Amino acid sequence: MFCLVVAYVAVVIVVTRNHIVGEDKSYHEDSPLAAHAPEASLKSSRKNRLDSVQDAGRKEQQIETLAEKTKRNPFRRQHLENPFGHGVAPDVLLPKDEGDRTDAEPNHLAAKIDPPPETHPSPDFILKAFLEPSSLDEWTRKPLPIRSQAKQHNLREISYPRLNSCSKLIQQWPVDDTPADIDPFLPWIHDVFPTHDGAYVQFVAQNKRRCKTGNKEKDIMAHMQPQVALFQHVPIKRLSKDDGTASETRYRLSSHEEADPDGVVTRFICRFKPSMEETLSEFNFDYDWTALRKRYKNTFSEDDGGIKSIHTSQLLFRCPIPKALQNDIRLGRSVDPKTDWTKYFVDLIPIRTPPRYGPPKQFLQPQYKDFLDNNVTARFDPEHEWGSQHILPAIKDSGRWENIPICQPSLMTYENQKADEDLSALILSTTHAIEPVKKHRLVSCIWASAGYTTRGNRFAINDGQRRLLEWISYNKVIGFDHFYLYDNSGAFSNDTSLKSVADLFPDDVTYIPWPSQICNNNPNNVDSVGERSSQYAAESSCRLRFGPHVDWIGQFDIDEYLIPMGKHSDVLSLLKELEAEDTRIVSFGSWRAWPRRAFIDEIVEINDPEICWHNEPCFHLQIPLKHTMLQAYNCDRQPPGQKKEVMPAEKQLYRPDYVLQHFIHYSAVTTLSEKNESEYVKEGMVWKPRGFPDPRQRFGDELSEALMIHTKAVAIQDTSGWQRMCHVDNLKLPRRKQGLCRLGLPWPKDPAMAAQNGTKEGWAFNCYVNEKVEAQLIPKLEESMRQRAPHFFDLRQ
Repeated sequence: MFCLVVAYVAVVIVVTRNHIVGEDKSYHEDSPLAAHAPEASLKSSRKNRLDSVQDAGRKEQQIETLAEKTKRNPFRRQHLENPFGHGVAPDVLLPKDEGDRTDAEPNHLAAKIDPPPETHPSPDFILKAFLEPSSLDEWTRKPLPIRSQAKQHNLREISYPRLNSCSKLIQQWPVDDTPADIDPFLPWIHDVFPTHDGAYVQFVAQNKRRCKTGNKEKDIMAHMQPQVALFQHVPIKRLSKDDGTASETRYRLSSHEEADPDGVVTRFICRFKPSMEETLSEFNFDYDWTALRKRYKNTFSEDDGGIKSIHTSQLLFRCPIPKALQNDIRLGRSVDPKTDWTKYFVDLIPIRTPPRYGPPKQFLQPQYKDFLDNNVTARFDPEHEWGSQHILPAIKDSGRWENIPICQPSLMTYENQKADEDLSALILSTTHAIEPVKKHRLVSCIWASAGYTTRGNRFAINDGQRRLLEWISYNKVIGFDHFYLYDNSGAFSNDTSLKSVADLFPDDVTYIPWPSQICNNNPNNVDSVGERSSQYAAESSCRLRFGPHVDWIGQFDIDEYLIPMGKHSDVLSLLKELEAEDTRIVSFGSWRAWPRRAFIDEIVEINDPEICWHNEPCFHLQIPLKHTMLQAYNCDRQPPGQKKEVMPAEKQLYRPDYVLQHFIHYSAVTTLSEKNESEYVKEGMVWKPRGFPDPRQRFGDELSEALMIHTKAVAIQDTSGWQRMCHVDNLKLPRRKQGLCRLGLPWPKDPAMAAQNGTKEGWAFNCYVNEKVEAQLIPKLEESMRQRAPHFFDLRQ
């Protein structure tokens, strides 16, 4: 439901605030971050607005023209005037006394309020960001000079005492007010947690440069260039004490050959507290190699936000935890249950170098050296670019994240696993990896909300509680045994959440408040394309936190129903077949089904162009509670077996131990795609220059295995002209003039009736009923809901 691709007529002009690259960059003085910006930046911002006022007279005609266009085009007006979340007022189907979290948890806005530091459980270890000024002019000098602004007195400090609870870390982390907007060398972190074995601190960050990529936002993209550099490895070497570095460990940029073994492929220095031990970060996968295997010309481009490169949407990396701390952390002993706070922390210091634009093969790590550019002069030369003696500034002089809490492994935080629950999996071993406890066979990672707005703030969807209840009830019928619910309701509303639905399934749903907003809610066909950052980060958080403990993940939204077909009565029998043939990713076509007219509320026409965005009538299409969404939308636009031929997108079942990055619809990186040619061939595969689609991936057979029914809500505006577009006479028009009828009229089984193309009343047939859904799955869904939510069934009467 959240992956909405809507075709719009208008091209939206997005006017953004002014940003200036380098030391002169400006910030709106009303912004909370402006308090930490240089005074020169604020003066620049004021001057820019003054210039705008003085230019207003000269541009009056242009402004009037824009106003006229806006008046004529309702979508332009809606997109420019409506704020994020406009019209969201979630339906409340379950009473709060059944467990709505809004009474027990701080809401999204309250979580942003920083309490007095002295009330923090560890005042000496409050989360902080130290912002380092950047001088992008230095990037053009060869070799790269030592950073002139890297001095302790130049750093700007921001404290976040709001972060004071391990169990609420995700809610309290500064995502929507990130310091990365000022210092883009700081990763835009959405989640951080230790791995199950206590060996790493895992970070889930998003690429902030993708949030503003329009032609009018080039200055923002230039300012955010350091975000690109964070995806690219740098080799570094530690300096010995006799190099004059005193007692603190110092580092210098180096070649691969010179680098320390753990410094060949890194980007961050990780300093642990209170021990002050330091390790070097590791990437979850290699971004340049992935670009090469996808046959991309460039991994990153200076004048392109990379919005079409899905694998660079999120920055996934981890810090190795010192051996002496691992046992405490993996057994959960690092967190005091009385204070819900940890005794271990990590500082994250980015290694600041200019981004490398151009082909991915210019600077590959040694594992992929056989694929370096054949033209030696086209390769990245560390000594030429950085010099042979580029020593990084001391940590105290460097911009950084400081005092990031290291809490418990995810099962202890969210599924109440105790340290002695499975001793065989928790015994410390120096010779074997500690295998994760397997908890579930098939799970779902859900990012959902009680209410939200579609792309472009075009239409508010407020039926999240109802949809989630029906969807979980259904998926339990077909074999899903657990659901990880990342509740995004806090991004829109402080009053209603999905917690009351989750409470109906206490053993089956892990509830995780996830209030961060998406950074760009634009549609896909405008200049500055939308970026659903919160959704992407939530999916990765779920896969990395809980994936090690499950066999399969089903990545479907709560308006997407997986239908077992053929001999399969559930999905579990299909998984056995997939495992037997060593298929690790299976895809299903995603195309909208239509709600059957017989299962919607009575049509009440609206004759208001301001609402309908058209001169023809529209109506609010609603499904009455007496019918489930699956029943109403059981009218697919293609018969089983034909969907993938015209499919706009896909959804998947996949093995999380095989998929290293999943991007909503697609498995973007796998363990196989990360292998070099010799490693790939050893797996029994035939090497090809392009590594995708993955050889262990295929589409499901819609006749014998499973298919998907997409019950996407129909916006009011999309019903405009329904009488004309749904009539059989409309089929006589050229296809480009027909429009699209979004009311389902099922094709009849009788061939003679089907030959008429429509009903006696003249309504055209346009979709196909799935008989297995009708006869078997809908009754099972009804019974499942009756057992779980009798209160909801009272509302249906």
